[in-house]
Amino acid sequence: MVKKFFEIFFKKEPKEILDCLGYYEVKPYHYFESNMTYAKDINILRTKTARVYTRWYRGTIFLLTFVDDETEFDKGNYTFEVFKDKIEKVIQEPHSSIVQLTIFKNENEKTLTIAKEPVVNTKTEFYHTFVYDDEKKRIKYYRPIPTFYKLYHNYLEAIYYDLAAIDKTR
Repeated sequence: MVKKFFEIFFKKEPKEILDCLGYYEVKPYHYFESNMTYAKDINILRTKTARVYTRWYRGTIFLLTFVDDETEFDKGNYTFEVFKDKIEKVIQEPHSSIVQLTIFKNENEKTLTIAKEPVVNTKTEFYHTFVYDDEKKRIKYYRPIPTFYKLYHNYLEAIYYDLAAIDKTR
């Protein structure tokens, strides 16, 4: 009987087999809009297929892109350089780094291919792509997240504050 009592506290759940490297739990996709409002992110582009938000945080520009329809998506059209003029109109604070996150609403071959593409992260630029999992309400990532850059802490600000994500894998 004592053994059963302790099993309640030390019972291990079976580990989930993932089809990705990791994930963050989030609210349903349509809540990202209210997350951006709460975090005071500024909308600089709104089309039928995508929305782009920006915010300044401790010398870093956040650029968050939400892709609702990826059929015509070209990541070259959603870079800091493309939006630099729009960003500088709404953010006057000096910045020395960029955290750019892209979140795809749909999980399919195209979005998975883009999410798996290698990118170059540096001490001043941090890029990552996520795919939303509607069934489990999470954003999944398919590339390692470089935790050794100082910019990683600003990345976490974007994940936990701007996206209101929860990391249950750590």
